[in-house]
Amino acid sequence: PLIRAMFYEFPADPHCWELQDQYMFGPDYLVAPILYPNQESRQVYLPQGDWESQSDGKRWSGAHTIQVEAPLSVLPVFRRLDH
Repeated sequence: PLIRAMFYEFPADPHCWELQDQYMFGPDYLVAPILYPNQESRQVYLPQGDWESQSDGKRWSGAHTIQVEAPLSVLPVFRRLDH
């Protein structure tokens, strides 16, 4: 499927089995939508690997949770770099 639950792409990562508010778009893009009115930031779990924010180009190594700013004009999307 094009839109995948996190555990579908990362079945060995126990954190991915618990996530209900972010998903993979294809094998390379992680999407973490804003779900609540007036929410301007959120936590995003990045599975193992290297990731790049599509809004500002920042890069992270995965296997941990980050806090990202997400004003109304920004949808938190991260591209997997090492896939």
